[in-house]
Amino acid sequence: MDKERLRQMVLQYLGNAGDEGAKRDSIYEYLKDVLPANKTEEQQLRMLGDLLKSMKMEELIKTDGRNWFLQ
Repeated sequence: MDKERLRQMVLQYLGNAGDEGAKRDSIYEYLKDVLPANKTEEQQLRMLGDLLKSMKMEELIKTDGRNWFLQ
């Protein structure tokens, strides 16, 4: 699964989450079947965290407390 596809899935998920946003755990639940199976759950969570941080730095998404939202 390439990062661009994961990014699109995150944007779609957050778009569907609306004004309430979504916590990292719920985003992980949505993506876990497409994350690399050769990685442990901890590695997958770290990978997702890194992806969310990079998307935030690119101003595609934002965070408020523990929730993520579309920018």
